[in-house]
This record gives sequence, structure tokens and C-alpha cells, in this order.
Amino acid sequence: MRVAILAGTRPEVVKLAPVQAALAVTDVETLWISTEQQGALNGQALDTFGITPDVRLEPPAPERTLGGRFAQIMDRLDQTIGRLEPDLVLVQGDTSTTAAGAMAAFARRVPVGHIEGGLRTFDRTQPFPEEGWRCVVGQLADLHFAPTDAAARNLLRAGVAQHRIHTTGNTGIDAVRLAGDRATPLPLTSGLRRVLVTVHRRENWGPELEQVLAALVSIRNNVADIEIVFVAHANPALRERVDTVLRGQSRIRIVDPLDYLGFLSHLKSATLILSDSGGVQEEAPVLGVPVLVLRDTTERAEAVEAGVARLVGAQTYRIVAAATGLLIHEAERMEMVRAISPFGDGYASQRIAGVIAGWRAERPSGGAQIRAAV
Repeated sequence: MRVAILAGTRPEVVKLAPVQAALAVTDVETLWISTEQQGALNGQALDTFGITPDVRLEPPAPERTLGGRFAQIMDRLDQTIGRLEPDLVLVQGDTSTTAAGAMAAFARRVPVGHIEGGLRTFDRTQPFPEEGWRCVVGQLADLHFAPTDAAARNLLRAGVAQHRIHTTGNTGIDAVRLAGDRATPLPLTSGLRRVLVTVHRRENWGPELEQVLAALVSIRNNVADIEIVFVAHANPALRERVDTVLRGQSRIRIVDPLDYLGFLSHLKSATLILSDSGGVQEEAPVLGVPVLVLRDTTERAEAVEAGVARLVGAQTYRIVAAATGLLIHEAERMEMVRAISPFGDGYASQRIAGVIAGWRAERPSGGAQIRAAV
């Protein structure tokens, strides 16, 4: 059996690399197709995990709109899937590559496996466009690999047949486990406790970003023994505003986008993280770092329910109150450190590989139907 693995962003590479490694010890042949959706960050992650794509597609044009880039990715994947004729296409998460890949495979009548299936906020505007993309894939996939029981229940609510759903854990935890000692804690600056910050979601651009930046300055003013490290995003508009507000501020440091191991090293040395990232909500609890989620909703409600994360949104007063409270009251922070991560034991990839190795398509793929005009 030939399985095409589609990835184009750093999170996809991080979460699919353990799956490729697990499939390598089975009789399944894998083909890694890189859509180059995220350019340099995608390349960094491929290098980290020693992956050389079997196919590299032309990157989508940066000047195109979200829909235009999606269309370019889908068209190139359609041609590639048609040429390679895999038995199964694997996609991960909720990116444009994920949705475009699932649609291209479906149009070619090639079965789709969705890793990290079933995540939902039930609000298509948050996060945008990710919530829409993963709902689309949830309707098209033949195999759904749910990271948690809650994700599996979401799929059942959406009408997915029970026999198509496999609860496996999250492969992001596998990646943290496999990284192991390759990522060592970064030394602290002058003994200051480190508060790590990442912001990149579209719903946090504009006024919301201003609220977050104002909160960081207030937190710095409220707590004397901390250093805030802001991991900048590659988006030029975001970076420019972050530099304008935070550059030159004492005990606030801006760092360029980090590769996966570099980010884990920062995370391992952090006392607290403020982030709107979905992956960080999974990674930080495994490393014992409490997360304040800079969003009003999360598709990873299990982290909040387990006590390892708190939703604080992007309002200045809420961020300042939550962060200052945890940084001043160590017992309260330690309650979050001691909580158990709900996202798996680090062996989700082996479960996924086992399912795929024993799976067979229910119907033939391809055929004249894919070439017929509508």
C-alpha cells in the first residue's frame, strides 16, 4: 500500500514526522508531498526531523488571497495525486494544505485519512479559517484519527460512522517525546523567570494585538523578576507592530521565529506561556508550563478542563490579571504545573500506523468519474 503524506507548514511536519517514522516499520510505502505553504518554517521542520520530501510543489503565491492560495495548492495536489496514484492520502489538522489535500484526493476518488480529526470550537470565525477547513475535512475523510475522546464525540455528532473513528492521542506529544534531550532548557537571563509569548492567529490581528502588547508591558511593570520573550511571527505586518511597541523595552525581548527544537528549548525554560497557538496548548503541559490562551474559544477544551490551560482572551485587563496572579502566587501556578496533560502518552503514531497497515479501501479509487465534466 502507498500512502501519500501531505504537509506544508511547520505544525504539520512536526505532527506527521512521527507518523512517517511509525509507518516505516510496517509494509506501507510512504510518499512525502510538501506543498511549501509556509516556506522557511516548513523547511526548518523538515531539517529538524531529517525528512527529504519525495515531491516539493511550487509554493503558493504570497500576493494571492487566502482563497487564491488555497486554489493553487489544491490544483497542484490534484495533479500530483493523479500522477502518483496513492492508495490513501494522509492530512493533518486544519491548514489550507489539509483542506485542499482532502478535496483534491476526494475529487480523485482517493481515500483520505485525517490525523487530529474532530477538533471543534463550533464557531467558524474562531479560529479562522482553521475551523472551516477541519469541518470540511471531517466530511470527506474515510479514516478519522481523533486525539481525544471529546474529539471522537464531536465526529459522532457530525454523523461520522463509529467504525471510521480511531481515538489515538495527539501526535504532537509523540514529537515532544522523540525530540527528547535534543532540546535542552535555555539559560535564563540574569536569573529572571521567563514568560514566553506567541501571537499569530488572524483574529488577534489589529486591535486585539494592541491589547495583548499593552498587557505585556503591564505584566512587566507588575512583576519585577521576570523577562518576557516574544517569539515574533513571520508576518511582516505583525512583526512591525510588535517591534514598534516592544522594541527597547527593559526586560522584554523579541526573538525571530524559532525552529522546533529552539522553541522547545525556550518552552522548557519558561515559567509561564501566553499564546494563541493550538499546538502550544498541547506541548506546554507535557513540559510542565502553564498556558494562558489568548483566545475566547479553543478546540482543545480538554486542556482547560484538566487545569493546564486557561482561556483569557485578548483583553488587556484579563491577560494582566491572570498572568500577574500566577506569577505572584506560586502555589496557584504549581496547581497548573501538576495537572496531567490530556493529549496522550506519546505513542499515537504507532496506533495510527497500526490502523493504516491493517486497513483496506472499501471501493476502488479513480475511474472515469474523475474526468467527467459536470
